[in-house]
Amino acid sequence: MNIDAVMVGGGQVMLGSMKPVDDVAVAHDGHSTLAMLRRRPGETVMQLLERLDAAIGIFQAGGARVDEINKASAKERYEPCAGSGARSSQA
Repeated sequence: MNIDAVMVGGGQVMLGSMKPVDDVAVAHDGHSTLAMLRRRPGETVMQLLERLDAAIGIFQAGGARVDEINKASAKERYEPCAGSGARSSQA
């Protein structure tokens, strides 16, 4: 399990809110963020964790970092990808 490897390696996994975005899952290895996912409508927490584990695996295999939270063009951090109407916050 990739989540386990992150935690054993001194990293962390966070489930919860990252205002202004609710229902997120984030994996951080202690140096950089590996994945930032947004819970999909109707998605269970277990399904979100499975997607997070897969996203960590993609990153660890040399793939891209999965970020469903920030717009690719965002100059500010935590600017929601989908139109939630929430305002972004400065990093």
